[in-house]
Amino acid sequence: MELFDQGNYTKARLEFKNVLQIDPKDADGYYMFGLLEEKEENWRKAFSLFFRAVELNPEHQDAQVHLGTIYVLAGETIKALEAAEVVLRITPNHSEALVLRGFALAKSGENDAAIEDVLSAISSDPGNVEAASLLSALYADRGELDRAIKIAKDSLEEHKDRVASYLLLARLYAKANDEDSVIQVLTDLIQSNPNELQHRLHLVSYFKEKGNSELAEGVLRQAVTDLPDSSEAKLALVSYLKSNKNSAAAESLLSDYVAQNPKNNTFKLELAKHHIGLNRKDEAIKVLSDVINQAVLAEDGLTARTLKASILVKEGSIKQAGQLVEEVLEEDPKYKDALLVRAGIALVSDDPDRGIADLRTLLREDPGHVKAHRLKARSHLKKGEIELARQSLENAVKAQPQETATNFELVQLLIQIGEFDDAKVVLQKMRRFAPKEISVLRGLGIVYLKQKNWGELQKIADTLQSEYEAEPLGYYYQGLVEESNGRLEQSVESLTRSLELKPGAIDVLVALAKSYFGLKQVDEALNQVNQAVNTDPKHYLAYNLLGEIHLSQNRLVEADEAFERSLSINEKWPVPYRNLVKVRLMEGKQADAIAMLRRGFQNSQDPALGIELANTQDKLGQVDESKRIYQQILDKYPENMLAANNLAMILLRGEPDQVKQDQALKLVEGFSTSENPIVLDTLGWTHYKRGEMDKAISVLRRALRKNSKIPEIDYHLALAYEQIGDMDAAKTHLDAALASGKPFEGITEAKSLQARLQ
Repeated sequence: MELFDQGNYTKARLEFKNVLQIDPKDADGYYMFGLLEEKEENWRKAFSLFFRAVELNPEHQDAQVHLGTIYVLAGETIKALEAAEVVLRITPNHSEALVLRGFALAKSGENDAAIEDVLSAISSDPGNVEAASLLSALYADRGELDRAIKIAKDSLEEHKDRVASYLLLARLYAKANDEDSVIQVLTDLIQSNPNELQHRLHLVSYFKEKGNSELAEGVLRQAVTDLPDSSEAKLALVSYLKSNKNSAAAESLLSDYVAQNPKNNTFKLELAKHHIGLNRKDEAIKVLSDVINQAVLAEDGLTARTLKASILVKEGSIKQAGQLVEEVLEEDPKYKDALLVRAGIALVSDDPDRGIADLRTLLREDPGHVKAHRLKARSHLKKGEIELARQSLENAVKAQPQETATNFELVQLLIQIGEFDDAKVVLQKMRRFAPKEISVLRGLGIVYLKQKNWGELQKIADTLQSEYEAEPLGYYYQGLVEESNGRLEQSVESLTRSLELKPGAIDVLVALAKSYFGLKQVDEALNQVNQAVNTDPKHYLAYNLLGEIHLSQNRLVEADEAFERSLSINEKWPVPYRNLVKVRLMEGKQADAIAMLRRGFQNSQDPALGIELANTQDKLGQVDESKRIYQQILDKYPENMLAANNLAMILLRGEPDQVKQDQALKLVEGFSTSENPIVLDTLGWTHYKRGEMDKAISVLRRALRKNSKIPEIDYHLALAYEQIGDMDAAKTHLDAALASGKPFEGITEAKSLQARLQ
């Protein structure tokens, strides 16, 4: 405690660690450790330490107040109020608890009640600076600026050493549009401690906010002069020049600093990052190699190796990047940036499991590392683990609730898996903290379009058109709404406007072609798409659309030519292959259609094409070839349920031996959590073939409850009930299967069994 009061936080930390090693249940030890973390703004660690302190001693008043303050800052006002009430029940006039309750009430919009609490706090503790600051802010919110400024000035007079008091008064003057007073207060703050760079940065921020870049730059240049040994001051000036779009001046300054300080790797690393930002990778690597040679395995050397490795990964030099990262992790196995890069290498090397292991190590040390959560989500997606990917992205959002990119990545996943309502919730939350972010409106438009919620889509269209005139999506959504309501001429007008803003946009072309079809103006549809391919001869999407229009008019030669043209530009896109299969079948060329399926699967590796090919081969009696294709799909996409399902059904035909039964079970054992009646039927059928009738009946009954009206399920249940001697149940399900009127595999045997049972 003595060391803490003296400001010797490093030694104090060691002593508090010793306390907790001797007595892991010492609440005061956790509380003081929390204060240390709070001073360094390690809020997560501080929170967990305060939380542990009140777990051990719920009546620890100081810990409750600090815990409650973090709750308020995190928006958890109810929990903050609960923490304040715990203290006030013990000590009704506890000034810090009254301020905490006032703070929470103010955040909840109850300003009058908040003012009452803060006045009570000041009454019991006239020198409470937090109370004075909060009271001042509350009066300012009520529009009583003069009163607020007087309280803030009086508080500053009593607490000249408190930075927050200067900043509060400056904010109030700014609110009153008193620029001279703002500058004076922030200048006084600088003079209170001229060696503190952060004080100068407050004045820089104010000048920048007012659009006075010359004065802002002048403050920073003066800081460099006044603090000649401060690398931070020099880097702050460089950063300001870059943010002010003066990249050349920033680079020149950095180069000068490197030349003047050849042993200072901080400037070299910043210069390397500057080169990386401008995509000048060779120059960046040269600087980083110099740092590596100079710093060896010191901290700067580890940073340089990691940065160099990240560049090499993007260039495809995976082996060299991996060697650098291994050098870093051998020196420091928990080096976060290196773990992140190695996880990225694992992802591009098709080894997501290794990457996930590294990211778990990183996240144990830093649970709020957003990039790690996002990369972990991508690794799970690579493995087809959708729920784990979603969980990782939700953890990233919890760590930084208002980071737009992370929220939108979660939205994209939710849309991809069809969770449109959940996506809408995230987007509406984003709209509150990023009201001007156009991607939020775009995302909501996608959700409403998927849900065919034309009323809400119209509102999005109106907002986009009124606030973003050059945004083509507003007119596109407008056109879709009009198309859905049968107003085709208006739809054509809106969609044409969208195309003018973004020529060649395929979704707009498709919608426009549909409207023209509705108006029986096929030539106009063709004209629009032809314009797109004439403008961009590499527009493979437009060529495919051109083919689909010709196909709809039964112009097979023209359709064939357009689809082949699309594939000549992008042979990996599976859609034109499917369309060419349709062309071959319409021409009556079944063998050519199968050949096209094979060509499409080989070039695109699209699992849907592969499944269609395997299914066709199976129907033609080429069972071994069908099995080979299904296995090829599963080797690349182990989570592909349809391929696993179909392969299992092939293995179970006839009287499968034990090897085939085991292979089938391995393919389908993961189906038990599915709600899909088809795959549940396959799982039940597998148990039937293995003689496991109880399991078979249980799974097949679940499949039947899905109301899918699939006759095979009733047929398989009938067979299972027959095996256990329940002939009435067998007859009931057999009758249901045959009464459906649908053909199914085993229908001949089903009829024979029905005759026997009757």
